[in-house]
Amino acid sequence: MKVERTHDYFYLNENYKEKPKEYFKFIEKEISKDFKQDTFKMVDIGCETGSFLFFLRSLHANAELIGMDILPELLERVNTEQNIKTVLGDISNAGTYKDKMTELKDCDFVTMLSVLSIFDDFKPIIQNALQFLKENGILYIFGFFNLENLDIIIRSKYADRECDWERGWNYFSIYSLKKWCDEIGCSVEFIPFRIGIDIPKHDNDPLRSWTINIGDGEKMILNGLQLVHHLYLVKVKKML
Repeated sequence: MKVERTHDYFYLNENYKEKPKEYFKFIEKEISKDFKQDTFKMVDIGCETGSFLFFLRSLHANAELIGMDILPELLERVNTEQNIKTVLGDISNAGTYKDKMTELKDCDFVTMLSVLSIFDDFKPIIQNALQFLKENGILYIFGFFNLENLDIIIRSKYADRECDWERGWNYFSIYSLKKWCDEIGCSVEFIPFRIGIDIPKHDNDPLRSWTINIGDGEKMILNGLQLVHHLYLVKVKKML
């Protein structure tokens, strides 16, 4: 089975800088609670074209912002006029950014938004990300996690064309992440995210998520994998 991750290229045709995602606002509020100062240093791992970084810059003029991604085509679209630095690197392979560690380390916080589910093993990914933090720093992970004690590896491909299998929607359990963080001496907190807007279905791209109203103002998020998204912001912090 040949497996690739090509779906991230759709960010080249999106412009979340003009209309920030709802979870960007949700995460920034949590960051502002944890870091009162406006001079923080951070890295956004899997930054795509810098959408979240652009949003942070609009609210935190003095912060040091760094975007890291594996795709140079995406980094070329980061708005450098906003004084956002970029690093080409793969968080699953520390050798790809070894020469940039001086620039990446000693961060107040690190973000990974909708990134962790790309990988089949979350442990080395989180361990690598924690290396960027200073003492008392926080790693913010946003994505979907399983309330049941099951870790799920997912592969998909379009049935109507010749293509390789895609990765990117693995569903790790809250149980597994909590257990492992305890083993390595980290605290972990799960904060549920509930969306308040409607997202239409993209008929030309069933891998994109959409919402369904399920009553009492609640909305369910799913995609063409028939995967229901239980979304959380996860805070991982080294315990002193």
